[in-house]
Amino acid sequence: MDPKQTSKPSKNGFPHFMLKEIYEQPEAVRQTIEACVNSAGHIALPACRISDDDVKKLRKIEIAASGTSRHAGLAGEFMIERMTCIPVEVDFASQYCYRDPIVEPGELAVFISQSGTTVDTVAALHVARDKGSKTLAICNVADTPLTRDADARLLTYAGIETSIAATKSFTTQLTALFLLAAHIARVRGSSDAALDAALRLVRKLPDEIERALNQNDRCLALARKFSQYESFLFLGRDIDYPIALEGALKLKEVSYIHAEGYPTGEMKHGPSAMIDETVPVVVLAMRDQSNPASRLRFEKTLSNIRELSERGTPVIAVVSEGDRETITITPHVIEVPDVPVLLQPIVEVVPLQLFAYHVAVLKGRDVDAPRHLSKSVVVE
Repeated sequence: MDPKQTSKPSKNGFPHFMLKEIYEQPEAVRQTIEACVNSAGHIALPACRISDDDVKKLRKIEIAASGTSRHAGLAGEFMIERMTCIPVEVDFASQYCYRDPIVEPGELAVFISQSGTTVDTVAALHVARDKGSKTLAICNVADTPLTRDADARLLTYAGIETSIAATKSFTTQLTALFLLAAHIARVRGSSDAALDAALRLVRKLPDEIERALNQNDRCLALARKFSQYESFLFLGRDIDYPIALEGALKLKEVSYIHAEGYPTGEMKHGPSAMIDETVPVVVLAMRDQSNPASRLRFEKTLSNIRELSERGTPVIAVVSEGDRETITITPHVIEVPDVPVLLQPIVEVVPLQLFAYHVAVLKGRDVDAPRHLSKSVVVE
């Protein structure tokens, strides 16, 4: 047998690499967590050129990335600010290069890329480094231009991701950002109820993702019902907004259906004009019962869902297990594990990936190699 043939990625019985990689997420997240947990069970990043003293002096964190990786960065902004009280800005990697960013002492620039070869992201790192910023690369490949040139690297352990649509690389990036935030919080002595709750559960996160995958049949049923629609709106509040963006991106890139992501609170500032019975709305409506702010956001989102349904707009809601209110408003509900608010993005994105996958298959798309797209953008 030709040795090259033995090294080809296998689908392991799955019909497509995308579905296989969606199902590999629990193990990928488990490995990413284990790489950052020391023998005492505490989160500690691997050795790097960013000392604890540097961390204590941090005054600002900048995150730059492209595509799905930028959506991870947007969720990471919420994680880091909530857990450390350090201000965070998130930019498109290409925009970071063009705007001649102001870099001040005590700044850390974080660059996220699955491949480590994305041209805009590598160029952005060089800009930050030349301006004197400490730099950290979050990447799925150990030896790349991005990881070699950064002061520190935080590896994700997604393994080979053959499908162009990012799935397991995204959830491991979210996990890495949570671990980074927890590390910074520990070094700086930060602590609050939301942080403590998330830290207690983080080792069980792979099991929660496994439970979210149990919604596959539900996602397939909804895909069969909604695959003929031509436009979708995805809504999410607070830390759920970046996942609304990611859900919209997944649907559009693999099924070629128009989809947009918006903050739920922005719906009445323009998007409502385009909503009618022909535009389904996917609403992220999870709640953390132990978190008063999360409960308040849920009540507001529930009101939005009720208003949409009364207008005749089809609504798909992703909710926390045990939610008995949303189902009384819309029958199209997907339940995912009830986890602390800072970990919600990692479980709620799973049904959105499955929904996009099934819609694309039903429409006869090449889900592993969507048209005009490549795994790593090496030319701007």
